[in-house]
Amino acid sequence: MKNMRIHLLLLLCFTALATVSCGLFVQNLPNGQVPHPDIHDHFVTINDVKYHYTEYPGPGQDIFLLHGFGSSTYTWEKVAPILQARGYHVWALDMKGFGWSDKPENADYSPWQLMKEVNAWMDKVGIEGVVFVGNSLGGAIAWNMALVHPDKVKKLVLIDAGGFMHEMPFPVRLAGFPGASAVARLFLGRWIIQDMLKQVYFDPASITAEQIDAYYNRLRTENALGALTALGRSVSKISSKEYALRIPEIQVDTLIIWGRDDAWIPLQDGFKFKEALPNATLEIIPFCGHIPQEEKPEETAQLIIDFLAEK
Repeated sequence: MKNMRIHLLLLLCFTALATVSCGLFVQNLPNGQVPHPDIHDHFVTINDVKYHYTEYPGPGQDIFLLHGFGSSTYTWEKVAPILQARGYHVWALDMKGFGWSDKPENADYSPWQLMKEVNAWMDKVGIEGVVFVGNSLGGAIAWNMALVHPDKVKKLVLIDAGGFMHEMPFPVRLAGFPGASAVARLFLGRWIIQDMLKQVYFDPASITAEQIDAYYNRLRTENALGALTALGRSVSKISSKEYALRIPEIQVDTLIIWGRDDAWIPLQDGFKFKEALPNATLEIIPFCGHIPQEEKPEETAQLIIDFLAEK
């Protein structure tokens, strides 16, 4: 009887420790506000959705930076100041469902809808003819914007962009599974964020605790996981073969940047973009994964600067 009580006590202690470190006891953060804002943080409301964006003013050309799946304006925090220092006016947006922007339930989170909302945001803040820089999902939206709203895109920079994938990255497919949001809420913790970052980095030793917290805090805002799973379901229904058919129609000058060691979208897709786009240059960053703007920010920024300096 005594041993049974000890075993029961140990089981209860283990269960408590396990659950405290998982999503069941994660405190949600509110949308529509930044916990520690600075001069770069701004909000604007469009169709009852509050969007967070960052702005780094400068006298030169507007550069617009758009994040990928599960990411936010945070991903550009190292690149944006470098571009601003060269005189460019730099903008970055948290799309609906990401970062500090609102994440309404039962909303449309399809890439097509997100693109329409990006266009509406650009109208709201009054920018067009930008250098449109997009990573991953943001890259897919960028080249679609060049097709559908050519007045908005003067030049393109595609960083490990979506477009030719025959198979979506596993986390994207996982997000589209039935019940994925509920399961994710059970297990959400910093360890999951660290594991995801290891997948998109070439050198896991470069991942910092501050970086893990930045992703983690944004993913524990209200309905962040619900928005991700809704996007995952939408993306899983897209035929990548049909999706990419119009890429050759894009005429604007394009810089393609690719992490050579990208485990999510392989380098071969970078070559496909180079072959399909009539006015494109491909630059490959060695020892780099899926998010060069975070793993190799100085090299990424310099490639953009050099591209814009070309006559």
